[in-house]
Amino acid sequence: MKIDVMGPLQRLGKALMGAVAVLPVAAILSGVGYWISSAAGPDNLAAQLLISSGDAVLSNLGWIFAIAIAFGLAKDSNGAAALSGFLAFATFMKLLGPEAVAGYRGIEDPTALTGDEALEWAAEGWNAVGGGNVLFGILAGVMAAWVYNRFHGTKLPDFLAFFSGRRLVPILTAVIAIVISGILYFVWPFIYNALFNFGTSIQGLGAAGAGIYGVANRLLIPTGLHHALNSVFWFDVIGINDIGNFQAGQKTIEAAATATSAADCPGIWANGQCTVEGVVGRYQAGFFPVMMFGLPGAALAMYLRADKNKRKVVGSLMAAGALASFFTGVTEPLEFSFMFVAPLLYVVHALLMGLSVFIASAMDWTAGFGFSAGFVDMLLSSQNPLANKWYMLLVMGVGFFALYFVIFYFLIGWLNLKTPGRGEDDAVADSMEDSATGDEKTARDAARIIEGLGGKDNIDSLDYCTTRLRVGVKEQALVDDSVIKRAAVSGVIHPSEKSVQVIVGPAVQFMYDEVSHQLRHGSPALATTGAASAAGAGASAPASAAAAQSGSGDAAGVDVRAPFAGDVVELSQVPDASFAQGMVGEGFAVMPDAVDAFDVCAPVDGTITMIFKTRHAFGMKTADGLDLLIHIGIDTVELKGEGFTALAKKGDTVTAGTPIIAVEASKLRERGVNLITPVVCPTAKQVAGVDIAREGHALPGEVAATVKRSS
Repeated sequence: MKIDVMGPLQRLGKALMGAVAVLPVAAILSGVGYWISSAAGPDNLAAQLLISSGDAVLSNLGWIFAIAIAFGLAKDSNGAAALSGFLAFATFMKLLGPEAVAGYRGIEDPTALTGDEALEWAAEGWNAVGGGNVLFGILAGVMAAWVYNRFHGTKLPDFLAFFSGRRLVPILTAVIAIVISGILYFVWPFIYNALFNFGTSIQGLGAAGAGIYGVANRLLIPTGLHHALNSVFWFDVIGINDIGNFQAGQKTIEAAATATSAADCPGIWANGQCTVEGVVGRYQAGFFPVMMFGLPGAALAMYLRADKNKRKVVGSLMAAGALASFFTGVTEPLEFSFMFVAPLLYVVHALLMGLSVFIASAMDWTAGFGFSAGFVDMLLSSQNPLANKWYMLLVMGVGFFALYFVIFYFLIGWLNLKTPGRGEDDAVADSMEDSATGDEKTARDAARIIEGLGGKDNIDSLDYCTTRLRVGVKEQALVDDSVIKRAAVSGVIHPSEKSVQVIVGPAVQFMYDEVSHQLRHGSPALATTGAASAAGAGASAPASAAAAQSGSGDAAGVDVRAPFAGDVVELSQVPDASFAQGMVGEGFAVMPDAVDAFDVCAPVDGTITMIFKTRHAFGMKTADGLDLLIHIGIDTVELKGEGFTALAKKGDTVTAGTPIIAVEASKLRERGVNLITPVVCPTAKQVAGVDIAREGHALPGEVAATVKRSS
């Protein structure tokens, strides 16, 4: 039996982002507070309030992680799961906190212990159990989510019915947390020592360890597992807590001054002293030169290496990615532009990231971030008392801009790497040629993404993190990356057999909202059975100027002919709500005659704009721009192309009556397939109405309906 390891880790990585998303709040509050403090003095009331407000987040990261992970891992992201995460963490803190454990052992005041007793107490790690312990937060969140997913639908006997379902989850979570607390009481000292020693060994590697982390961080991005790796270095999982300690600023410096051992040192313990300046922030600082300068240099190289006739398109993509990387530290739009088309460049990028982190750490240049290593976080962290020679990172960045530019420019030309704008990159060009803007473009892109994912019926789950949609799919074979990339996304990755990640960029939430909306309610640009978008099926390629409008229609109307012999009926008779209710578009449907096989023919003169991978549907565009979608049968996307043969291809200019798809009707009927075929106009703004010319039997090529064009 094959065990899926990647899937759970990726879901955990996604859930972690719910907690990480609050860190910018702490960074902004603390950063502004330190700016005021540097100008008005440390006793300034506003500075103290802002710094303390930021610390309110940092000191309670364990609680935040418990709630966010429970909520994020719950199947329906219900509040009962979040409440259960809170209860689980509260139980751990109450039963395993230093005061509780001291009480079990008859110790009145653990801080008053001396000698061997103090050393033994410190070695067992009970002082590390507190509101900021992210490891306990992760454990509480995962446990609460498991309980919720397993028991939220449980029905109890009538006399206990009030506690059924979601109300049962917090109760069970609290009980299970008590049991786990009992186990942790005995095993936590061993876990703590193992983690502490591991963290100490990593920190003992110094700049080399930081550089290795930098390389691993970039190499894991394609899998989405970099979030899990980051948690080890950035938060209090194995004692490093680089972000938490850096953002705490003066509080960390004071903790270092009073530290008596490595166990309570927030930095490096050596020769009886705790060092934090030039140390805390080493796992963050080296990202700034690459994100603010290096990747924009790579973007310039890719722009200059693009074919001259494509530089305008590529320039727009590169400029947007470079600005996002410089100001916010969001790098994935740029990274995914070359990650798969030129993997050698991505390996070079990972090595350069490691080099940058190594140099910054070796030189003790430190800065920190709450979101990512962009200009905004650099500005906010510059007045933090732990920011050591942060301005040298800017000087270093200029060098990395030149380094990235020279290496990328040379390798692209020398090895003829197919970066954006070089050779075949129709998906990029097609996405940029779309004239739609704003909400209309988002709707079209969302429809294209759904289409490329194999349609609604192939999508099992949908979520998102910082820059990417995370999609669970039923069949990878139905996913078409080339269609998804026409939605102007940065890249598509397939971490496992049942998952797909679509790299959207910083605006991922808006795309997630639109995709979710179309999956729930349908769209004029989307067929929920897998017919997908007008943007993909109708608007993706311009009709040939040679194509003529079929029938006797004029500029105000287009005659649409029966694609095969059968009974013409209204869409309301189609046993699929998305068609019957007009969500896909206006039109009509044809129920084929009871023959063993038939050809589905073009209902108009025009250009074939799309034949779906499963061959169950195709799109057309007439000479005057009318989009048509012909969807053969109901739920036929699930057949994965069985029973359908393409007789034409995308881009063909055809006349009405030209066979497009051959259908093995008898074979499909034996499987219970309903072959009623909707013919619809999916682009709503093109259509003022559809008049059915004849109801009842029609022969192939006879006018079935007239589409009235909107003025």
